Amino acid sequence: MPSRQTTGSRALSLLCAASLLLQPVATGAVAVPFPDMEHSWYGYSESVAYLVKKGSINGYPDGLFHPQEIVNRAEFLKLLFRSRGTVSPAVGDCFPDVHADDWFAPYVCAAKNRGIVSGYTVGSRMIFKPAQPIIFAEAVKMAVLAYGSEIPEGAGEQWYAPYVAELDRLNVLRSSSYIPWTPITRERAADLIARFVRSLDDRMLPNLSAGCGKAPAEASRLVTVNGLERTYLLDKPASVSSNTPSPLIVAFHGRTNSNDQVRAYFGFDKAATDYFVAYPAGIPTGNGSYSWSDPGDKPDALRDIALFDAIVKQLGDSYCIDLDRIYVTGHSLGAWFANTVACVRGGVIRASATVGGSTTVHHCTGPTAAMILNNPNDTLSSQKTAESMRDIRIAANTCSFTSSKAEPSSLSCVQYADCPLNPVLFCPHTIDVDYKGNYYPHVWPDGTAQAMVRFFDGLSGFIP
Repeated sequence: MPSRQTTGSRALSLLCAASLLLQPVATGAVAVPFPDMEHSWYGYSESVAYLVKKGSINGYPDGLFHPQEIVNRAEFLKLLFRSRGTVSPAVGDCFPDVHADDWFAPYVCAAKNRGIVSGYTVGSRMIFKPAQPIIFAEAVKMAVLAYGSEIPEGAGEQWYAPYVAELDRLNVLRSSSYIPWTPITRERAADLIARFVRSLDDRMLPNLSAGCGKAPAEASRLVTVNGLERTYLLDKPASVSSNTPSPLIVAFHGRTNSNDQVRAYFGFDKAATDYFVAYPAGIPTGNGSYSWSDPGDKPDALRDIALFDAIVKQLGDSYCIDLDRIYVTGHSLGAWFANTVACVRGGVIRASATVGGSTTVHHCTGPTAAMILNNPNDTLSSQKTAESMRDIRIAANTCSFTSSKAEPSSLSCVQYADCPLNPVLFCPHTIDVDYKGNYYPHVWPDGTAQAMVRFFDGLSGFIP
């Protein structure tokens, strides 16, 4: 039977004995530090690359990072201490389930000595449970205490609330981007630590894009993704400042309307004057329609998720973008794609707002607020698929199914309870005529852009 030391080394997740540091691999406009992070959010890839450069983390011996695997309590502590560059040697057995010859013992015992962890009460003993998956709340607590904050713990089920509030106060990680009691993946654990290091050690605010503090540089509106040149249209805020971060809306057109056409009828040019609004162009299929994916794409890896990432990165490098206020919207096929992007980039996108579309993904990677508009008589987007989309977002945001009427009443909206940070609005509107007066329940209703922007603004407290 292998020793605990051998088993621990083999199981080591974020910090293994291998010294291999991989060179970034290009994927469109975004570089990834490990091959299996090709479909990761570019911000997570940048955080991992940042910690690799600092010498805080390495990859597995197979040259991969395994970004979606869950981190356990021992692994997270090792990442935490390596990012600080310090660790105290283990002295004895600091917990009954942590022995001096365990690979994680120095980190666990150092954390106990510094009051970062206290363990679980089991009978008359306090144990650490090193192999137990770590949840966001525990990771946040460990990070806050490891970086010097003296925060008294909350009481009862909300014991983590003071630590979460500290992250919000420091602008390290907004509380709406994660569910405290869910397990944390490797890439998100690395991102949390990198945000702390950048914020406290490097004096960088993680929510500000690379373009903040620099003279605005005109974005080319041309990005190369997977070897293809792609374009997008762009509306800028009425006032662009390198020192004041602006929100960003990425708006997707449908199957039969171009980005120029939806730009004309969406109405964001008048409703979102304080926003950057990007209108990507889908790829023509050759029969007068457009697509956002290729046949055979996996639901969580549709072709143009990479396009979304590349556009956000290019705009963030060129202008001062508030990365905590990224929104997606769309109509019809564009709604289907926007809903899918919001699920795949859960915890990154602040909110989605869509008209007449479902989704491909049924399990979101994190919470994202949602406004879902659908006419019950719409034969192109059935009420059943809209309700399915609603239920997916209710689950992702841990809302209840208790609802109450919400504005705008003209769209018959209701809001679901118990998820104040990431509300879900469902609007089974009854508007069924287009601007010419023709019966068309698949319509983009008048006033939709204003309602969506008001919803977005309300998430950040801009509406009284």
